[in-house]
Amino acid sequence: MKRTTSSEHFRAKSDVFFSDLAALLFRKEGVHLASVSAPQSLACYQTVDLNLCLQLRLVLIPLTNGRLLGRLSWLDRRGVDHVCCYVNEAFDCLIMASDGAWIKQTKSAEKLCINEFEALVA
Repeated sequence: MKRTTSSEHFRAKSDVFFSDLAALLFRKEGVHLASVSAPQSLACYQTVDLNLCLQLRLVLIPLTNGRLLGRLSWLDRRGVDHVCCYVNEAFDCLIMASDGAWIKQTKSAEKLCINEFEALVA
């Protein structure tokens, strides 16, 4: 039996996540996302019908325990990375606790990405 790696879990979940987020972003903001290739990103989507060129990226970060953490962020046209949130393989939002452990937070990754997008286009 083949064991699925953590990066494969992220890839499978990212397809669903980005599809749902693209639909939400279009309904709420009227903006389309298109998949683009970007180095160091597991997934990268660029705004299509917006004067502002933004890319929403998922970058995997290896942790010391052998697990992976995902960072969702918008990259603006100047190359500045605006972090939306960190996620686990199930795309649960995580935040670092005072003891250095990553714990689940109540906010959704979609909501945090939309909030960061709105801040960038305001």
